[in-house]
Amino acid sequence: MNTSHADLATEPAGIATAGSSMAKPVAIVGSLLWLIVASPTVLESDAYRYATALLSLIALFYYMRAPVRPRTDWIGWLCMGWAFYVMVRFGITLWLTPQHDIGASDWLYAFPFFFPIMGVAFLLHEKLMEKIVAAYFAMALVMLVATQHFREVFAGETVRPLIMNNQIHGAVACGMIVIFTIFWLLHYLTEKSGDRRIARYAYVVSPFILALCLIAIYGAKSKGVWLALGITLPLLALIALTYLRMRAGVIAIVVLAALLVAGIYGVRHNLDKTAGPTVSAAVSMVENMADGHEVGGVVSNAISSTNTPVSMDERLQLWSNSWEVFSSAPLFGWGNRWLERWAETRYSHVQYTLLHNGYLEILVRYGLFGATVMGFMLGVFIRAVWRARKAGVIPRAAWHAYIVCLFFFSLTLLSNSNNRLAIGESLAIASSAFACWCHMRTKGEYLAARPVQRKVAEGA
Repeated sequence: MNTSHADLATEPAGIATAGSSMAKPVAIVGSLLWLIVASPTVLESDAYRYATALLSLIALFYYMRAPVRPRTDWIGWLCMGWAFYVMVRFGITLWLTPQHDIGASDWLYAFPFFFPIMGVAFLLHEKLMEKIVAAYFAMALVMLVATQHFREVFAGETVRPLIMNNQIHGAVACGMIVIFTIFWLLHYLTEKSGDRRIARYAYVVSPFILALCLIAIYGAKSKGVWLALGITLPLLALIALTYLRMRAGVIAIVVLAALLVAGIYGVRHNLDKTAGPTVSAAVSMVENMADGHEVGGVVSNAISSTNTPVSMDERLQLWSNSWEVFSSAPLFGWGNRWLERWAETRYSHVQYTLLHNGYLEILVRYGLFGATVMGFMLGVFIRAVWRARKAGVIPRAAWHAYIVCLFFFSLTLLSNSNNRLAIGESLAIASSAFACWCHMRTKGEYLAARPVQRKVAEGA
C-alpha cells in the first residue's frame, strides 16, 4: 500500500477506540496513576510500583476485551524474554545457594516485563496525556515551592531538594525537570496545535519551575549532577536554537548564558570549596596515568592519599571492588550472588553496597551479556521514538525531551547508581512505555472498543 507513515499513525475513521470509550472514573483514576508513576521526581517513594501494577491490570483488561488490538511483536518478546531470564536465574540461584543470598535490588532488573503492557496503558490514555503532563508540572511547581530552602542555599549550606532521601537524588530529579520544562515550553512557543489554555499556563509556570530547579541544584552541591548538567545544557541550547528564529534564539540564549555565568561567578568561592578538592584529586590521577603509571596503582595511591576527599575516596573503593567482581565473571556476571564475591574484594570494608555507578551495577550482576542486551533494548526504544517523530506521531519537543533526558541521566550514572533508585526505575518504566506506544502508533495499531463493522459493497 502506498500509505504514508503519518496516515498509518492516525486513528482509523469510524472506529471507537477503547481509550475514547473508557468510563470517566476509570480515565480519572488512570490519569492519577500516571502522575504517581512520574512522582519519584518530586517525592521519593515506592508508590510508582503499585501504580505501574494497577495501570498494567487496567491495560490488560481492555487489551483482552478488544476485538482489534496490537500484536505482541519481537520488541515485546525481547522485553519479556529478558525479564524471564532475570527471574529464572534469580530463582535458580536462590534455590541452589545454601545462604539464600538475594543480593540487593536484583529482581528489579525484571521490570522490562511490564514495558509492553505499559505501552498499551499509554495507548489507552493518549488523548489525556496533554492534560496529564500539565498536571505533572503543576505538581512539580507546588513541591518546589513547598520545599524551597532559599535562606540555607544562599547561606552556602547543603540542602535536599524536593522530598528525597538525599540531596543527590533531589539534584538529579531537578535536572530532569529542567529538561522536561524547557521542551514543554518550547513546544507551546512553536506549535499552535495544542490546547491554548495549557499553552498560556506553560508560559507562566515554566520560568518559575526553571528558576527553582536551578537554585535547588546549586544548593544540593552534587558534583556529579553539576558536571552532567554542565555537559547537557550546551547541547540543549543548540537544540533550542532550532525551535526559535535564529536572531531571537541567539539573543535569548546569550542572555540566559550571561545570567548563568554571572550567578556562577557570584558563588565561585562556594563552588571551589565544594568541588575544588575533587577536581584537584581527579586531575592528579589523570596526570599520573598520562605519565604511564598503571591504572590500578594510580587508583590505589589515590585511595590511600590524604588529599583525596572522603566522598571520592569511597567511590574509588566501590569502583575498585566492582571492577574486581566483574573481572572474575565478565561474560554473565554474578547474578544475585555478587555480594558473596564482594566480601572477598580488596576494599570489602567500605560501608556501601550501592556501587555509585549505574553501568557497574549492570556489569557486576549480568556481565557483558546483560549490558549488551539492555543496551540493545535501549537502542530499540530510541529508534522507535525517532521513527514516531519522523512519522509525525509525536511533536519534535517530545523526541528532544526524551533523548536529552536520557543523555543527562546516562551522565549521572557515572557517579551514582541512579538506575537503582526510584527516579531511575520510574524513568525506565515511563520512557519505555512511551517508546512501546510510539512503536504501536507508528504501525497504525490501536485498541478497538467493540467489534469493527465491515461493510460489503453490493454488486461486488
